[in-house]
Amino acid sequence: MNAHFLKSDILEIGLPKDFVSLVSSVSDIALITDREGSILDIIWQVDADAEFDPTSLMGRSLLDIVTPECKHKITEMLTADGPAEGGRQREINHRIDGLDEFPVRYNAVGAGESVIFLGHEIRAIAALQTRLLEAQRALDEDYSRLRQLETQYRVLFQTSSEALLVIDAQSGKIVDANAAAADVLGNEALELRNRSFEAQFSGDGAAAAREALQSVTATGQTASFEAMLHGVQVPAVCSLSIFRAANSTMILCSVLIADRISGSGGGVENLLLGIVARIPDAMVLTDEEGKIRWCNDAFLGMSEIALAPQAIDEPLARFLGRPGVDLDIIIANAREHGRLRAFSSLLTGAFGSETRVEVSVAALSEPQPMVGFVMRDISRYDQIPSRKPERAQDNGDDLINLVGSVPLKELVRASTEEIEKMCIEAALKKTGNNRASAAEMLGLSRQSLYVKLRRFGLLDRDGQ
Repeated sequence: MNAHFLKSDILEIGLPKDFVSLVSSVSDIALITDREGSILDIIWQVDADAEFDPTSLMGRSLLDIVTPECKHKITEMLTADGPAEGGRQREINHRIDGLDEFPVRYNAVGAGESVIFLGHEIRAIAALQTRLLEAQRALDEDYSRLRQLETQYRVLFQTSSEALLVIDAQSGKIVDANAAAADVLGNEALELRNRSFEAQFSGDGAAAAREALQSVTATGQTASFEAMLHGVQVPAVCSLSIFRAANSTMILCSVLIADRISGSGGGVENLLLGIVARIPDAMVLTDEEGKIRWCNDAFLGMSEIALAPQAIDEPLARFLGRPGVDLDIIIANAREHGRLRAFSSLLTGAFGSETRVEVSVAALSEPQPMVGFVMRDISRYDQIPSRKPERAQDNGDDLINLVGSVPLKELVRASTEEIEKMCIEAALKKTGNNRASAAEMLGLSRQSLYVKLRRFGLLDRDGQ
């Protein structure tokens, strides 16, 4: 739209003839109103809907085309007698029929009985402010969530009865220590920070600690060592697990005083518990629903969990299982028969790592119904070639000798039945002759398994 006032004679209010050119060069919107706010004339240089006609604003009150929170600003600006009269610049949000809400920054200049509003459109600035507010709100939410997680971590860390140290994997210095660790090491928790982990042990213990740090950093597997604590001069057993925190690699160290394991209060039971806690095979106790109630350090390492409290109440099925084998069925069979012998399965860590394990299960009834799982890492045996059973060799030779004497179709049928029989025998052996578990392992129904057992003469196996 061309820059010109639509109606009024600018000479009548004492302004020079070139005022229109000046106004159009310094403002996007210019309004002339009386002292009551009624619009007398207008310059409109704002992109708007083609159907919007700025002349429709003529005669309307300026107070009627602004948002409610801006009306008091307009009232103050209408009292202006000159451009320098204290802070007459205001940001006003317009609300006009046929247009979206848009903000304008005005300067008000009094001219006799009239007031001239010189405005600059600031929709782009308002959009940036809105994005800034949204970003600030998102940042505040993330900060609150981070504070909540930090509080949960501090509560778990500091209230744990187990002595725990957090060590920087690169420098080998203690980053954090809980109250139990401070008590064990005979020092204040704050004083332990930034101290060398190796320096907490005397004699050969420092070298053992250094080797354990190097081992867990290089392999990512849990490492343990026994050494004499420097401050209190008592033997301790330490277990180290590695984890990542943001861009840093940290090591969690559990410290257990040896004489506390075999103290008078617990005797052999406490000693056994201490051994089980540090045994290299993963061990887990679950309730009858499969939720974890206790686990040792080896399981934490395999499942990529930093602290034992984080595993409590988690379903074991989240970590242990493979297609075709349901943990509920395993637990039910363990309750029915008391135990299940070693069978292969897959343990998946919290961050996606997979470890082939051999699992044995035992059901406990005292002091409360529990199910115990022992999981041994067998992934290192995957690359070792296994010797074929002599029976398989003999069967293969028998089939080869039949070539030429019987049709190929019968040879294929005979070999298929032999392989089927071998697989069923292997499943029965792995499950301790538990037919329900064997059927589940083979992906068969119980009825189908019984049919095959009868066909292969295995129904009376072991007197059953």
